[in-house]
Amino acid sequence: MTHTFSIKAEPRTLLGKKAKRLLRQGYVPGVVFRSDGKSTPVQFEERTLSRVLHQAGMTHLIEVELNGERLSTLLREVDREPITTRIRHVSLWAMALDEPIETEVPIVLEGESTAVKSGGVLIHPVEKLRVKCLPTQIPEAIHVSLEPLQNFGDAIHLRDIRLPEGVQVLDDPETTIALVAAPKGVAEEEEAESAATEVASEG
Repeated sequence: MTHTFSIKAEPRTLLGKKAKRLLRQGYVPGVVFRSDGKSTPVQFEERTLSRVLHQAGMTHLIEVELNGERLSTLLREVDREPITTRIRHVSLWAMALDEPIETEVPIVLEGESTAVKSGGVLIHPVEKLRVKCLPTQIPEAIHVSLEPLQNFGDAIHLRDIRLPEGVQVLDDPETTIALVAAPKGVAEEEEAESAATEVASEG
């Protein structure tokens, strides 16, 4: 079960370009989107928001207390200053805890691959997976062991991954999660041998 973090929000009256004034006062403008399509302008104390977002990321629930109401939300988007990375605006998505949602979860590679230790090149084309589950069942990450990659050319596909209970992946089961390519010299040698075999068979 995903961990829940809490933060208080205040209704925001400064809208549009005027919202920039809040940053000088130590507040960050934001908005909470609801499942019925409505949105509520809010503001957060900057230091508290920075801490909560750092801990919660995109996969943990953030309970927003607003006017006595407690909303279960996920971080939808955060806008930061390009150089200082200071938060300029944040968007949160409020949802019902008993209804499945679609979101993205990062992939974490673990363990060692014999093929990689032998000089193979690890190729990791996918960093996130699209999943569908209850908000309380969102995994912090999908953990994938590299141990099955024993030889050059071995691959792990989405269909090979064991998922947490209640989590459905929406991506193609044939999606390649990790692949070990042969080192350059070995790959060239294999190509040469393959070409020689074809010539011999043609003769």
